[in-house]
Amino acid sequence: MRRFIGSLLALGCITASPVYANDEDKWWFDVEVLLFSRDASVSDLPELFERQQVLSAPKTEWDLLTAYYQPDITMVFNSLPVCDAPTSPLWAEAPDVDEILRDYYIEPEPEPISESEPTAAISETGADAEFAADTLDEASTEQALVDPLAMDTPVEIIEPEIIPPAPQAIAGYWLSAVLNEQALTPVSVKRPRLNCVTSRWPELDTSGDTWQWQQADLYIPPREQTPLYLHGADFERSDGPHLLSTKNLTLDDIYTSIRWRKGIDRLAHFSWRQQVKFGQEKAEKLRLFAGQNFARQFTQNGELRPQDKLDSAAPDANLDNSLAEPTDTFFAELNQRLINPQPISFAGMTAPPEIADDGAQQTASVRLAPIWELDGFIQVFLKYINRVPYLHINSELFYRQPVLAANNLPGTPPAYELVSIPFSQQRRVISTQLHYFDHPLFGMLVQIRRYDRPPAPQSDEETL
Repeated sequence: MRRFIGSLLALGCITASPVYANDEDKWWFDVEVLLFSRDASVSDLPELFERQQVLSAPKTEWDLLTAYYQPDITMVFNSLPVCDAPTSPLWAEAPDVDEILRDYYIEPEPEPISESEPTAAISETGADAEFAADTLDEASTEQALVDPLAMDTPVEIIEPEIIPPAPQAIAGYWLSAVLNEQALTPVSVKRPRLNCVTSRWPELDTSGDTWQWQQADLYIPPREQTPLYLHGADFERSDGPHLLSTKNLTLDDIYTSIRWRKGIDRLAHFSWRQQVKFGQEKAEKLRLFAGQNFARQFTQNGELRPQDKLDSAAPDANLDNSLAEPTDTFFAELNQRLINPQPISFAGMTAPPEIADDGAQQTASVRLAPIWELDGFIQVFLKYINRVPYLHINSELFYRQPVLAANNLPGTPPAYELVSIPFSQQRRVISTQLHYFDHPLFGMLVQIRRYDRPPAPQSDEETL
């Protein structure tokens, strides 16, 4: 009897063991994140924080925010027609003559008949001449009866009615006399055509010193500041993670109350939907960033860019000499090339641009990678504890802030550097509860809610 009961218990444990990791409709959650910064300086805090040496972006499997701010519009560009191009495809059948006449033939307008044409068209010989003479006599008789000049009774001549101009017209005449025509002419802004593209193929640009192929630049530069809210879409069944709309935000009251708190600045508030996997090694990392973009002011090493140093420095003789050096170098290089001229290959000058391994065109101008005020990742995963699945959050964030450089010399203008303070934390969380990740410089609020994914619609064959 005991052996039978033990077998039943073992069978019950095996059948009750969940297989959520292999089920696509299980373990879907909505994650809502609220990010903010504190009005505190790193130099004023008594704590000594570890600093990140290179301000590079973290490596993550998911990056929904970059795809939201800088979408790839290649498919949209390729789907638009070329402006002023024929709409018929090259493989269309040639129309026949009847179709061309039906679609494009225009009937000529009848020519007006002059007074001399009836007499010229009638022959003056035989009976036709007599008929023409009788017709002319009858026409002259009728004209005499109708013509008022041929009648003895006087005809009253009606004078035309004089209509004065409207008050608006009089005001317009006065404005035209006082003001010039340029001030009265409405400004019309020509709107660019957004339903077509100028060209889909590379064009050879010969306007500069060197000829080069110009392709359509579909690159969308990063923002200087991220918005507070992100507007996604609510897909009931999605193959992967996606941003949600603002109507799914439940922490909006807390986010609004932070606005009125002194010393706290809001950075971002958004939510997304994802499937959570079992095990930290199998879970994907999702990138989080918000705040200001420091790429134009600082380099990836945290140093000020050269143009910012020149702008902050006071004008003196040394600065004038440094600004004059590039001009001397330019003329020296020009003279050297004139002394030793080298032949230029026409084939090399007109060759198409080199394409990188990722399919992007290599250009001389380097696009600056964004350096966000708050950057990092968050990882949500499930883990069994005593055979009970629990949610876990693994996060690593980097907060960037400009501070005075340590190598400032007395009597020189202040120089700044961008420091990056890392903050990593991992904890076990419970769904629908509010979890707070606190740091002296910034903070993050996270709430995870279970999402019941609807079943997939069945096809007609499965229904039968």
